[in-house]
Amino acid sequence: MSDTYREVFGEILADHHEAPRNWGKLEGANVVHEHGYNPLCGDKVDLYVSAESDGALKLQYQGEGCSICMASASIMSERVSQLSKEQALSWIEAFRAKMQGQEGASVRILPADESGDDLTALYGVKRFPVRIKCALLPWTTLKKALEGKAV
Repeated sequence: MSDTYREVFGEILADHHEAPRNWGKLEGANVVHEHGYNPLCGDKVDLYVSAESDGALKLQYQGEGCSICMASASIMSERVSQLSKEQALSWIEAFRAKMQGQEGASVRILPADESGDDLTALYGVKRFPVRIKCALLPWTTLKKALEGKAV
């Protein structure tokens, strides 16, 4: 990982890129698989989502792409796992709104911005508008999975 990347995006995103959380193909009876692809930059993400008996989501992913996309998938997988489908959909919408600069009521469901927080580090990508789609790809792919299939 280059020092420039670390300077621009910080240690948190570098850590998620270098040591991804929840990486792999989730096996199970009620697993939904959804593929996300950004043809402009070549980012690809495959999400595997399952609902536990209590309704809590379990999420794993695989993919290839830029470090922002892969770090975003890692952060998302940590944040969304154990939420309900409805909670996850709310988080996805709030994250999208925040990344696109649409401050409003829905954004308040996200945890408060704290120094060193992984979501806060990811919000820094907003400074580079051409990279916002990289950060959003895992989240929009999860939304598609949750809205399109029964989980």
